[in-house]
Amino acid sequence: MIDSLFDGYSLEIFTPELFLVGLALVLLMADTFLKKLPKRFLGLAGAVCTLLTAFALQDEIYALLAVVATGLTLLLSFDYAKITNASSNESGTQDGTGEFYILPILACAGISAMTKATDLVMLFIGLEVLTLSSYILVGYYRRNYGSVEAGVKYLVLGAVSTGILVFGAAWYFGMTGTFTLSPSVVAATFIVNDGIAAGLMMAATFLILGAAFKIGAVPMHIWIPDVYQGAPTPTTAFLSVASKVAGFALLTILLTPFLSYIGATFGYAHRIYTVLAIVAALTLIIGNLGAIAQTNMKRLLGYSSIAQAGFILPLYLQCGHADFDAPFVPFYLAVYMIATMGAFFALAQVRIQRGSEEISAFRALGKTNPRLAFAITVLFASLAGVPLTGGFFAKLSSFITVTEASGSSHACLMCWLFPIMIICAAAGFYYYFKVIRMMYWETPLEEDKPLRTPVVTGIVLAASVAFLIICGVMPLFTGPLF
Repeated sequence: MIDSLFDGYSLEIFTPELFLVGLALVLLMADTFLKKLPKRFLGLAGAVCTLLTAFALQDEIYALLAVVATGLTLLLSFDYAKITNASSNESGTQDGTGEFYILPILACAGISAMTKATDLVMLFIGLEVLTLSSYILVGYYRRNYGSVEAGVKYLVLGAVSTGILVFGAAWYFGMTGTFTLSPSVVAATFIVNDGIAAGLMMAATFLILGAAFKIGAVPMHIWIPDVYQGAPTPTTAFLSVASKVAGFALLTILLTPFLSYIGATFGYAHRIYTVLAIVAALTLIIGNLGAIAQTNMKRLLGYSSIAQAGFILPLYLQCGHADFDAPFVPFYLAVYMIATMGAFFALAQVRIQRGSEEISAFRALGKTNPRLAFAITVLFASLAGVPLTGGFFAKLSSFITVTEASGSSHACLMCWLFPIMIICAAAGFYYYFKVIRMMYWETPLEEDKPLRTPVVTGIVLAASVAFLIICGVMPLFTGPLF
């Protein structure tokens, strides 16, 4: 039994993950023995080495996205070190802050390992490495009551989601007699006894609910606004991007055995697609309605994260079920990752230099910091889906998928989802452009001095803007993406 769990795995395929774990251990030793080394340089070294790992993951898109998101998080932590020091210990020094730059690397190793899982055991181990690291990162600012409260909420709700996932795994094992996630295993189970389908559908339900926690989909979204607001800004950025990448990788792995075979042979995909459509619609509605009333930028980005998950879920509504795939999910996640990480880099500087995370703290940046304001405008325009940005084609892929689904056997389920998506996309323009209006239409106060943009933040913002514009303009010259 134990040996069978490791069939299909070898040390070679986990070389990037072993490198990340080794990197974390080296940085931990450096933190322990090099007392005078500025801790934020651990983050800078970690970011460079983590981003270099991306070259070994070019064929593994979800792991690649997670590695890039982690590297950007560490770069954000580098510029955010002043707040980290002040919020982590009474002396306000860097003592005891080294782990803050190391834990994201371990979490990234968990995500990358999870994306290679072919069974529920490896899937659970990788996911728990991410989850346990995230618990610590969320509550890391010990002198900040908001961070401590966010850590407790995330711990409790995360434990509930883990229990749901394990319950689903138990159902799957009970129905199939194995933890292996394979279309052939599901097919063999159906062939032996078609009546066992109810048990497999129960397993799929709980497994999908467990994944819904990571992606922030209804009904497992409740933790996001409070945790995003209370957690350290680099941690919030990590949760909103890397953790979401892990969630959609998890969802893809879990859906594949159920939709690759039973959808084509037994017709049960209709029920799964119905659930996905309903969850997507509710996620869109709650995410967009919740974002409209927000005045805190981190809560706004939290509800934005929920809303964006609602646009990604329809990408799983494929017409052909015999060979399940969701090819546009990684593209959407890449565009979302760059836009969201850039927004957090800008927010971090506003928090550091103006002492606030409220939307009002962005006032008059268009007059005091035109280049920074332009970068933020492009970032939020992409999140809203404005043409000539990458976000436009990302959301367009979601609409096209739903349109194509309308020609399949579950057309009656899709005809109501499309208008909901249109209304929610229009609502997104309101709350995203609320930030832009604050930058260009508000008058600066006397104390509103121009923000200084550090080198790392400036490079990341410039690269983010260039990426989003290239993704938005390139199809005009190269032809359609779809």
